[in-house]
Amino acid sequence: MNGRSIKTLALSLLIAISASPSLHARQTDVAVTMTDAAADTLPEARIRLGKVTVTPDIVYSTLPGYRPLLLDLYRPDGKTARPLVIFLHGGSWTSGSKREAAHFADFPGVLAMLAQRGFAVASVDYRLSGEARFPAALQDIKAAIRFLRANASRYGIDPNRVAVLGASAGAHLGAMSAFTGEDMEFDPPGMANADQSDRVQAFVGWYGLYDLGSMFRQSTTPAQGESAAPVEAPSPLRFFGCTADGCPPGVIANASPVNFVDKNDPPTLLIHGSDDTSVPPKHSVELDKKLKAAGVGSKLVIIDGVNHDWLGKDRESTAKASRQVIAETFDWLEQTLLKK
Repeated sequence: MNGRSIKTLALSLLIAISASPSLHARQTDVAVTMTDAAADTLPEARIRLGKVTVTPDIVYSTLPGYRPLLLDLYRPDGKTARPLVIFLHGGSWTSGSKREAAHFADFPGVLAMLAQRGFAVASVDYRLSGEARFPAALQDIKAAIRFLRANASRYGIDPNRVAVLGASAGAHLGAMSAFTGEDMEFDPPGMANADQSDRVQAFVGWYGLYDLGSMFRQSTTPAQGESAAPVEAPSPLRFFGCTADGCPPGVIANASPVNFVDKNDPPTLLIHGSDDTSVPPKHSVELDKKLKAAGVGSKLVIIDGVNHDWLGKDRESTAKASRQVIAETFDWLEQTLLKK
């Protein structure tokens, strides 16, 4: 089921409710409250994907001047408090959606598969480069972690077992959140749920960017002469406030996960394609080395013969790589969080 299908089902649900005969019948009894009524009295929409309930478009943050920030929550049947996996989409910090990743035709279905393994899964939208500069998106992710911990009992979440899973730019942001847990440097003033920790217990990165200095070395050099081209609006560098004259001092180093690695970081799984031409696999290789040197449990998986987004030479090789990634990711999360 894709994002459009979720919206269609939600709309169908609302139509079915509005068409219910009981709602059209004349009523003499009206429920009232002696306290102030809640501003949002509509029940949460819920969608079934197999044995998983999906609650779409939960508002986890409202910031003045910005759109409400939303997440979709997937949860298996039962009343047990589940370990939480937070998914962060890619898109070069300029685009993307919580309902899409790589070449999965039905990514909500993939997230439901993960939930069926015994997890609560939250797929999160965050502010993009056209809306706000770094570290805004990182602050959004930390806000989502705090929001979900604050509402753990409501959503059936175990607040002591939280993982972040990110793809591409989402892996960069996931690594930043995982390696800066409870680091006040990135916390905005007046943040919500300040009493909740943003520290996570596991991190999974798919084809992530972890050393921005090596990735953007030439692009971040100040422009020289009249031939220097400006940084265009869709450029990922816009996310970091860079222009044709270069980047703000220290921003690239301060936004590189490799610079925040220490012994307190959570267990990590890094997966990368050997033929990735968008983000070279050395990003995952070098981060894996640095984590192990710091004494952090880290596993590196290189998928042979595939590019970014697990793209192979044909449909069959792309599907095979995608299935391998799902198996590696789900099994590792199960071993790391479910069997602790």
